[in-house]
Amino acid sequence: MRLQLGRPSSRPIAIDLGFSATRLLQRGGSEGRHIIAADEIPVPDEYGEDQARRLAYLADALPDILSEGAFRGRKVILAMPACSTTIQHMQLDAAESRAPDLAVQTKLQGCEGEQMARWIDVTDIHRKGKPLKEIICMAMPRDMVMQHVEMLHGLKLEIMGVYTQPVMLTTAFDHLNRRATDSEQATMYVDLGYSGTTIAISHGKQLVFARRIPVGGWHFDRSITRSLNCDLAAARAHRLAITAPTQPDNSTCEDLVEDPGPSGMAMLDAAIHQASNGLERRAGNTPASISGTVDGATAPSTAIDLSELLETLVDEISLCLRYHKGLFPQRSIARGIFVGGESRQSWLCRHIVQAIRLPGQAGDPLSRLQTEDGATGLLGWTDRTRPEWCVAAGLLERSMAKKVKA
Repeated sequence: MRLQLGRPSSRPIAIDLGFSATRLLQRGGSEGRHIIAADEIPVPDEYGEDQARRLAYLADALPDILSEGAFRGRKVILAMPACSTTIQHMQLDAAESRAPDLAVQTKLQGCEGEQMARWIDVTDIHRKGKPLKEIICMAMPRDMVMQHVEMLHGLKLEIMGVYTQPVMLTTAFDHLNRRATDSEQATMYVDLGYSGTTIAISHGKQLVFARRIPVGGWHFDRSITRSLNCDLAAARAHRLAITAPTQPDNSTCEDLVEDPGPSGMAMLDAAIHQASNGLERRAGNTPASISGTVDGATAPSTAIDLSELLETLVDEISLCLRYHKGLFPQRSIARGIFVGGESRQSWLCRHIVQAIRLPGQAGDPLSRLQTEDGATGLLGWTDRTRPEWCVAAGLLERSMAKKVKA
């Protein structure tokens, strides 16, 4: 038995540097089963892709959030913005595998400036009779990373780790893959974000595929602004008002009509609420953190034509599935789990499920944790689903796993 004298060190604060908002999350309590603090810093639309303004805004807002909230300690763990991360699958031959750092930097495409690159071994393959090693490379601009590090150091925060979002996306659901047989199940995670969509495929806990698709809520809103000649806020309100089509029992896919009832958010909330009642998968039930099946449906008809963006998104996801099939021809993907803020629009999830013909479920990795009173001042945060907090949840899951291993 290990004894610890003095006060136990607090668990780190997870900081997810998203495009539409920066989210802060901290776990505590017995075995880290409680959320002790949560807050977010929305990024104004006018800052757009201006990294300097976004960083300055974050530096001004963070001290108040940390001092006024229930956060404890000064240790933080970061996930860098997905839109600033280059994800690229590579194949290394035997010579390149002996010096992977040089090979990775040589093969990186479309990157300006010095990159901080990390990679994950996936599998051994053969191309034209030649043995190769398949890896996933994730690269971030060094200057961008160091700007964030220096800003946080300036706020007297201690950085415990810097991670990429695709890895944290799958890590958030590690608790669903603890059994030995879980490594035999392939799962595709679809993170529908505002700046784009991240696809990650895992075999159990092992990430084997990742890709960034530049289609997200921001792109839909930009399309709407051009059509309606309005600002981003009005375009977003228009998009969020879109509801999922419903299909009567005696109808066909061609007969789908607009649903005047619950919004896409309400439908998704209801599905995940059903899954968060503590059902045990050992009894053959759907585990907490994911809902039941997301039914397929065609995209609803709206006054704005979003078909081109939807087609691009579906085509790119289909390419991801084919690439995975090429690497692992004997392994079929069992399910898709939808997370990210834009997954609240159930019509979008249902359209993807309909198009790619893959069973889909809605994910909320925080549903299995308890929230303490006063943990957050976010309106209705504890009473709704939180799929947009998946990366922050993954950061804390990683920190918990490291503590156990130590």
